[in-house]
Amino acid sequence: MIPTIFSCGAVVYKKLADQTQVLLVKQFKNDAGWGIPKGRMEAGETYTEAAVRETREETGVDIQIITQLPHVIIVRKNYKKIVVPFLATQIGDAEPVCDHKNSEVADVRWFDMGTLPEIYNYQRPIIDAAFLLLRV
Repeated sequence: MIPTIFSCGAVVYKKLADQTQVLLVKQFKNDAGWGIPKGRMEAGETYTEAAVRETREETGVDIQIITQLPHVIIVRKNYKKIVVPFLATQIGDAEPVCDHKNSEVADVRWFDMGTLPEIYNYQRPIIDAAFLLLRV
């Protein structure tokens, strides 16, 4: 039996006067794909605790969880990953930070929900579920 890995993260959004923005990360410098901030659970963490911690580690932004979104399962040759995503809002107004020396990601930015960059295919259902809840 292959091991199962849980990865928790969040679709973090903020509403501005005329648009809704979502916070996305680029995992690798030479990869065109973007996705939600997420990562593996640590021992003793709940799904929400892992999502909050991973978002802070990858973006420098603190979040408030609103609701859980449908999870996504990815099966690879050597493991099965279950992505447990949440819809969340930003706490405070800190700008996202990507410390290239210590960061787990290559870039982090806010994007208008109407003009998103290329999203990893397996994460499209997560983004779509968030859009449906936000009525965008």
